[in-house]
Amino acid sequence: MLNSKIGAALAALLLTGAAGAGTTNGIANGGFEAPAGAGQIAAGWLTAPTASPATLSNDAHSGSFALLLSAPGGFSDSVGFQNSFHHGGLPALGAANVGDTPLLSFWAKGDASTTGNAFVKMNYLGDSGILGAALNTTFHSLLSTSNWTQFNFTAAAIPVGTTSIQIEIGTSVGPILDGRPNAVLVDDLQLTLTTAPVPEPQSYVLLAAGLAVVGAIARRRRG
Repeated sequence: MLNSKIGAALAALLLTGAAGAGTTNGIANGGFEAPAGAGQIAAGWLTAPTASPATLSNDAHSGSFALLLSAPGGFSDSVGFQNSFHHGGLPALGAANVGDTPLLSFWAKGDASTTGNAFVKMNYLGDSGILGAALNTTFHSLLSTSNWTQFNFTAAAIPVGTTSIQIEIGTSVGPILDGRPNAVLVDDLQLTLTTAPVPEPQSYVLLAAGLAVVGAIARRRRG
């Protein structure tokens, strides 16, 4: 009983001495406001080389711009994508991110058309390439043509070795039917990453001292 009480006290002490968990945005320029560089739609964002490249629109949820995904002629894709480290310029992910399940949030409106969809995909990347899928889902069935709708999706846990996250958001469409266009607007993307709390150096000293006390008690009981 005494050992369990001491163990609980030590755990509480270690957590008390830990730097609190922090949150960061794992997507750069999620509002598409920063000006584009060479080959970019907006800072940090590229478009897939299809017949219908993603562009910007001034119909925005906030600010001046939103991402416009549209394949008006049909039989095409329109995709915007970002690698958080290589394109977005964000810090590489590390051990403090492992096990986190990021929350992706964004606003969207529009119409994917009768034969189209709107999708978002995320992959975890390491030095050797793709480590695993983080998210792969569609959201066109919940779109409104006139009002912005917020979408929230929880990604899979970040695996060991992850250094960056790649996100793709887009629309894919077959023939245009019934006069319904294929045009989807996306804005204000936020990927909330939570880093694990890190114990302060003095916490390790206190933990070591506490473990020594537990060991001494155990030896006295055996003696």
